Amino acid sequence: MKKTVYCNPWFRVIQDEKWHYLEEVNSNNGAVVLLLKDNEKFIFIKTYRKAVNSIVIELPRGYGNNNESSTSTAIRESFEETGYKIKKHNIKKIGSVNPNSAILSSTVDIFFAKVSTVDLKKNHDDEVIELIEIDKDKIISVILSGKIQDAFSLSALSLYMAENCNKIE
Repeated sequence: MKKTVYCNPWFRVIQDEKWHYLEEVNSNNGAVVLLLKDNEKFIFIKTYRKAVNSIVIELPRGYGNNNESSTSTAIRESFEETGYKIKKHNIKKIGSVNPNSAILSSTVDIFFAKVSTVDLKKNHDDEVIELIEIDKDKIISVILSGKIQDAFSLSALSLYMAENCNKIE
């Protein structure tokens, strides 16, 4: 028998027999975006995450608003967090991820988008400390160094590399 044992504006804790898991509100249209600027650099954000008590490097991402598609979420979140305005013809869904299938019921769509210097329309929002640009030919060494540990970012990069025959192009 399934019941809610805790609820807040962002998630519910569900007990289903002996199992407990989280249902995230609006995660069904959440999105993460791998941005490639001028075909040369991936754009990441540096932000503080309380859950890991650390400043992290990750891709722009977020929950969707009511009646918003995951594509619209990706475009909006990218603009809010980076200042880059993605043109609809420059974005595509490359996959989805279950961030932690043991305790989260959510599935989040992953997008890839190309932007250029002229697409930078504003400064990033207050959630972001700074933008980090990583040369695409150096991304594997950055991953292996442990500087990127965010599961969404690693999943997006894995999907991108798989789609591009295991190489960064």
